[in-house]
Amino acid sequence: MIYLYQLHEQINSIVSIEGVQDLGNNTFHIEYLTEPSSEQLTQVNNIIDRWPLYKAKLEKLEQVDISWKNTMSNGWTTPYGWKLGTDNQDVTLLTGAFILAKEANNMGLSTTGTIIDMDGKSHELSLQDMTILMIQYGQFRSQISSQDALKRDLINNAMSIEDLEQILL
Repeated sequence: MIYLYQLHEQINSIVSIEGVQDLGNNTFHIEYLTEPSSEQLTQVNNIIDRWPLYKAKLEKLEQVDISWKNTMSNGWTTPYGWKLGTDNQDVTLLTGAFILAKEANNMGLSTTGTIIDMDGKSHELSLQDMTILMIQYGQFRSQISSQDALKRDLINNAMSIEDLEQILL
């Protein structure tokens, strides 16, 4: 179980361990490399006591990651009906195309810019239309990023499993 690795790392940061085994019902067998002090044992027990909530947070964050990936793969449908990618590479490429179109316009070389959609088709737009599209695109990207960050904050700040269950993805 991938989450057990997280528990192993947390405990191992306090006292060296060989491994940790989940016996169920928040009971664990820990194989210590060195006998823990009473202070270390208290710290380990605190980690184990908090483990169900921590694990639930990891699981919920994994769901947020999947949701984010799905949102990114869906892209953004422009008012023209074609889609633009929304991952970081797409944002960078689109921003570069926009900057180049603005510079070409400033130099009197061109009044249009070209955007490549998610299907690999190019679309030539006037600089004014491209600017409006970029503003809309930026608003969409900002909105989904803000929603993602809010979900992650709510999850990280949850004080109970019940709080986590109330967070809608």
